[in-house]
Amino acid sequence: MEQQEGARRIVRDCIGIKPDDQVLLITDTGRPPAVEQALYEACIEAGAIPKRLSFDGVLKDGQPPEAISIAMKQANVVICITTSTLGYSAAAKTCTQQGGRVIVMTEATEELLTNKALEADFVNLQGRVQAVMKAFDQAKKVRVTTQKGTDLSFHIDGRTSHCCKGTCLDPGTMAAVPDMEVYIAPIENTMAGTLIADVMGTGMGLLTQPIHLEIQDGKAYRITGGTQADHLRKKVENIPGGTVVAEFAIGLNPCATPTGSIVIDEGIYGTGHFALGSNTGFGGNNVCPQHLDLVYEKPTIYLDESLFMKDGVLTEL
Repeated sequence: MEQQEGARRIVRDCIGIKPDDQVLLITDTGRPPAVEQALYEACIEAGAIPKRLSFDGVLKDGQPPEAISIAMKQANVVICITTSTLGYSAAAKTCTQQGGRVIVMTEATEELLTNKALEADFVNLQGRVQAVMKAFDQAKKVRVTTQKGTDLSFHIDGRTSHCCKGTCLDPGTMAAVPDMEVYIAPIENTMAGTLIADVMGTGMGLLTQPIHLEIQDGKAYRITGGTQADHLRKKVENIPGGTVVAEFAIGLNPCATPTGSIVIDEGIYGTGHFALGSNTGFGGNNVCPQHLDLVYEKPTIYLDESLFMKDGVLTEL
């Protein structure tokens, strides 16, 4: 697939842009200009004339510069092609509350536009997404293991699952595109065990060496595993709420392949991910200015002692 065709698929099939949409394209200096340009041209082809804004990528307490926040609140379709997520910003929340759509394409690279993730049958996969959400919502306790040594137990009772459907078509919604996943906020102080991330991590790209996290009372108290682990540890150790495990999720896009870009990799079917940091945007209680995902492959998952996924394959869905 050529890059421009990938951009058309995102604009047409994943976002559904119409000529009367007030589209805002946001990017930063850490992203390849070709991604924003391709999406801009695809919007023009769809009949919309996007407003374009760029900044240096620096967020203050998770918030973009004021000019960008104001513009986000005025648009009804906001496409965020940024290095750090704008999905948890106050402006994104305001936009969706007003009926707008916020599309998060964090760490998007040129490879995203040609990745097979865009070939997924998003419509026919919605049944699987809904079934996984129902299973998460009904469960109270989770155990996750992998053959590489992950072994974590935690509670999710009383929490509500959320999803990225690979699309963002409904007013008042936010989604990562073309990410497909179901995610939930664990009860913050209940998680204990070991996580070994071996695919990729936010801000780190593909992992060259697994990252080992030892977790107790819902917090990562030891992070080891090489230079990327050192990078992660420095990112979280002095940030309020930074070591709290904020998210449990599984990917559901059967066409996605690893790229080092979180908007693709966290949605790969056969992987799961946990995140450190903020989860107040999806039902958690941990306030933090950042949200850092860690993707690992082939989870075996038990929901209330019942086998739900075996080595990355759903057992019944």
